[in-house]
Amino acid sequence: MSVVSMRFIVARRVLAGIILLGPHLCGQRVVDAPDLTSQFNIQAQTACEAEMLSKVGAREVPSGKAYNVLTEIARAYARATPHIYIFPRSWNMAYIAASRAVDGRGKILIGEQAIELFDTIALRGFLGHEMAHLVSDSAAQGCNDYILRNPKMEADADALAARTIGRRPVKAFLERVLALAEGQNWDAKRRLEVLR
Repeated sequence: MSVVSMRFIVARRVLAGIILLGPHLCGQRVVDAPDLTSQFNIQAQTACEAEMLSKVGAREVPSGKAYNVLTEIARAYARATPHIYIFPRSWNMAYIAASRAVDGRGKILIGEQAIELFDTIALRGFLGHEMAHLVSDSAAQGCNDYILRNPKMEADADALAARTIGRRPVKAFLERVLALAEGQNWDAKRRLEVLR
């Protein structure tokens, strides 16, 4: 077995463990913040984001498959297209909600493997899910703050994505997550059942 495939298997199992254990930990709610710009220093936010993106080796992509799909998703949400950053050796995804205060767009980070491992329909569901978090998150957390998503927040993001872009892409996304986790992701199983 090659080193690359071994790393892929290990990364997949680690991510599956995080996904499986994450919902058991207590989710955190942050109070609503009507004016994000007054909640923290924009310069500090920008500097923190730049440092974090540099640490994970993320690079912004202004074109390509993921950007094109995200642009289509943003139109469906009637929002400006968020910045999209690709980071190596992962199929996971995240977003930085607080970055909306900087330029009103926000940032979505996507592992380059997701672009390779998800077909266009599943990628639409994946990005639609993250965009749902981005547009519905009223939290005023800063760059270094991390909120562990609880299962209800994930199901709500799936529901919003399904209403906005359709059930088919969200279903394809969750089915692909199950396949990549070799059926070991109980949260994705439950969310898929709820979506049906």
